[in-house]
Amino acid sequence: MAESEAGVSGRPATRRSLFLTAITGLAILFGAVALALAAYGWTFEPDVTQDPLYMRITDITVRTIKVLLLSDIYYETMDHAGKWPLEMARALGVASSILLGVRLLLYAIGSHLHAMWFRFNSNNHDVIIGAGPAAVEYAGNHATLFDKRRAIRLADERQPTAKRLATYARSGTLHNQLRVAAAARARRILVDEGDDADTWQTAQAIARTCRKAEVVAHITDPWMRDRLSREAPTAKLTAFSYAGGAARHVMLAHPPFLLAEKLKAPAQHILIVGFGQVGQSVAREFIVTSVSPLTPEMMVTVVDPQANRLETDFRSRHPDLCAPRDASAADDGTHIDFGFFEGDFRLNDDKLFAFIRERSGASEICAVYIAVDLERRPLGLALALRAMATQEKLFRAPVFVCAQHGAGLASVRQGAGHLGGAASSKERVLLEQQAQTEGRLCDLRVVSFGSWPEAFDGAGLLEKDLDGQAQRFHREYERQSERESQPWEILPDQLRVSNRRVAAHMRAKAHAAGFDLGAWLDGQKGGWGTHDLPPAASFLPGDPDAALAGETADRMRMLGELEHRRWMLDRYLDGWRKGERDDYARQRPDLIPFAALDETSKKKDYTVIRTTRTLLEGKAPGGKRRT
Repeated sequence: MAESEAGVSGRPATRRSLFLTAITGLAILFGAVALALAAYGWTFEPDVTQDPLYMRITDITVRTIKVLLLSDIYYETMDHAGKWPLEMARALGVASSILLGVRLLLYAIGSHLHAMWFRFNSNNHDVIIGAGPAAVEYAGNHATLFDKRRAIRLADERQPTAKRLATYARSGTLHNQLRVAAAARARRILVDEGDDADTWQTAQAIARTCRKAEVVAHITDPWMRDRLSREAPTAKLTAFSYAGGAARHVMLAHPPFLLAEKLKAPAQHILIVGFGQVGQSVAREFIVTSVSPLTPEMMVTVVDPQANRLETDFRSRHPDLCAPRDASAADDGTHIDFGFFEGDFRLNDDKLFAFIRERSGASEICAVYIAVDLERRPLGLALALRAMATQEKLFRAPVFVCAQHGAGLASVRQGAGHLGGAASSKERVLLEQQAQTEGRLCDLRVVSFGSWPEAFDGAGLLEKDLDGQAQRFHREYERQSERESQPWEILPDQLRVSNRRVAAHMRAKAHAAGFDLGAWLDGQKGGWGTHDLPPAASFLPGDPDAALAGETADRMRMLGELEHRRWMLDRYLDGWRKGERDDYARQRPDLIPFAALDETSKKKDYTVIRTTRTLLEGKAPGGKRRT
């Protein structure tokens, strides 16, 4: 944990306050009027030097200026009505001098007084600790992310400020830093020390101290994020990652199953260029959010200069997820077809092109994700790849390029847009022009993803309550299961992660049930947040007491099978394997095809579907309307 010894200093972001501006303005106004009245009044006084003229002018000028210096000449007895200009000048001069003195005093100590008032007046605010990228970006975007909420940032040194944000340098112990930031009254405390170990250590210490606040720690490695356990079980401590948030946001904004349907592809086939933290998060979020019975086959093609090493590491982490399909065994629907190629598109490699064509033979690529480091110039690579795809006829999918600050590309509406709508080259040109005008996807359009506001949204930080959607799902599922609900705060990490994943899949379930998800996504100007849910409850079967028959029963079985497949993939992502129930060894006997399950196990999947319906109709646990 970093323990900076810099003094507590800095000035709140509201330096240009209306109060200070008013003081300065009144001081100038009163001073100007006082000078004008004084000059006018002294021209009629007989005791002012008369001769020569320059002496008279000099005398009047000196006497006039003294009105701002509280000179005793303005306090002599004035016994006739003609002296009213000097009386007024004296009063206004005193007022101007006092205001100017107050302004100078505030200039000298005002920042400290304002800082004390800012802290005293801050309640239910955010506290941002550290100099890591998430802390910097959360502070920089805070005014646009939250309309009225205040924030106090503690950094190693003074930083540029933004609206409703006070920035102080860190000093002394962590306890002293939290006191300075009024953390006891904070709503959320975000921690990013720039190093995962330091960040987690600091976050744990804060969570034990500030038990009422949401403590969120930025862990750069998304795989490690899902495996961190808490030292204090009752603390509100949650890990998030930029990579995971960015990947979830793009998957929910432009679901691959919608893109595959637009292209009439038999499978969801995505191409990931660069398999670092963002690339691997894209692969995992693809599996978490996009399982669909309409395009059940899922393919992931990876191109990276170090693909062989990365493939070995990824397969070792997720052995059953990436295992080749056993032709002799029953198909449980959880096989994900991964293909890796060690190469670089910039080299114009014919072997790479042949590999892409071979993989595309099974199913056309529906989305391309450029997730390379900044040193490899991702935008340039995306534009070059677009040109290669056109010349070599590799694919017609949109190209999503990861850019933390947008890369200057125009934003597009969510959904699939006009993808796959052109049959000829001439139609493609016209459709591209239309898509540019309307701000929608089209064939081979280069689109940015992964801006920091999008990543914060994908990580759930823009929800009214942190993990609010997952918590509602957990409580409603427990209620539907007719068992005592275990409080979210003491829920094991694995179950909290699983609830977040099942909540992220609700849009896919709505689409599988017949809801027009593409139209809903496209219909919201500016896009939906990842926590927003479509009004699709009527498409899902829900009443547990009603007898399910005919089409409703078929739909429930289809959705139950979909949920079971999603659950199996969820388990495989975390390294679970088939075997006798052993939570420590991560073994479950239910990792088998849906048709082989007993009725008790199937009922659990059906309960998930009914829970999903409840959330999609906008009701809280117990049936009350959410506000």
